[in-house]
Amino acid sequence: MRKNQKTSDVREQFPSREEIKAAQLACCGRCCNQCESPAEYAWRKRDVDMALLLEKAIKKELTETERETLTDHWFNCETVSGIAEKRGINPSAVNRTLDRAREKLERVLSYAVCYQRMQKSENIVPLVLGRARVIAAARSVPGGTSGDRITRLRQSQNLTREILAPALDVSVKRLGQLEADAVPDGDELRALSAFFQVTADYILKGELNEQ
Repeated sequence: MRKNQKTSDVREQFPSREEIKAAQLACCGRCCNQCESPAEYAWRKRDVDMALLLEKAIKKELTETERETLTDHWFNCETVSGIAEKRGINPSAVNRTLDRAREKLERVLSYAVCYQRMQKSENIVPLVLGRARVIAAARSVPGGTSGDRITRLRQSQNLTREILAPALDVSVKRLGQLEADAVPDGDELRALSAFFQVTADYILKGELNEQ
């Protein structure tokens, strides 16, 4: 794997031994320019793991009203006024529900964030959960075209096109075309299916049966 690149956050250059080993296991085990560095892998994986924790916290820690309101606003892209009109309540009531839900999630997940990021300050919690929210949204939004699904699969693993394309043995330009609804050929379809552990029918048709 290539040497760690300098980042604005020096802590990103120091993943744990366990994370380095996991990065090597996830890779082919060789040193090449196509590999993520252990630090890049570790920090990408941490954001994905936090998204999974966020999803669990939404299911377990929020009331039904809080969960439905948050889901409509965060993942279904409904406006506060739209939610209020749909439920026949005042927009201020929707905002209060969203505030309570966010406060609960930040409180529940703050310890995990601080442990994961090796920080004592809780100021980083909203930022980390914001990234987790984007990943969780990519995992949960249904429907769309084959290009939409490929994009969401990539985003759900917190991957850039530059990282994913070599793993699929396609160019970054070609991956962009696939995400813009170009039809994948047989090799591309098999590579996408194997990488994300979903069926070809899911990529092409949106059928949810996983491999």
